[in-house]
Amino acid sequence: MIEDYMIYVWLAVFLIALVVEASTQEFVSVWFSAGAIVAMCICFFVPFYVEIIIFAVVSLAALILTRPLIKRLTARTERYTNADEFVGKRVMLDKDVTKFEAGEIKINGVIYQAVLPEDSDEDIKKGSIVEMVALKGNKVIVRMVENKEEE
Repeated sequence: MIEDYMIYVWLAVFLIALVVEASTQEFVSVWFSAGAIVAMCICFFVPFYVEIIIFAVVSLAALILTRPLIKRLTARTERYTNADEFVGKRVMLDKDVTKFEAGEIKINGVIYQAVLPEDSDEDIKKGSIVEMVALKGNKVIVRMVENKEEE
């Protein structure tokens, strides 16, 4: 009979929900594990279709009641760094930069990878003066100000 095996089904649902939850960085399935525990506890006393309904109701209730609190507790705060102060600065290019290969610039003794804006096709030679336009991840987007070859 199916009711005899339902404890194993609910245990599997609980474990799968926990594995999915552990493998993500967001809360996505912890509510299903709560519903599975309740359904597992009552599986000896009620028919199968009632277990499904209780699983769904408990999971939904847990989601509705705890999601706002969880979101508030795990809200990410913006971290301001001094990297934004580089935008607009002009520096000398230490390595050629092309559309397909990053160059290098040195700011305060730290070497950063320099890349061209996406709409730019011009290569910039080593020794040219570039302006830092923006930051994209760990790369600095640069545009040419003074070309080494023009001097």
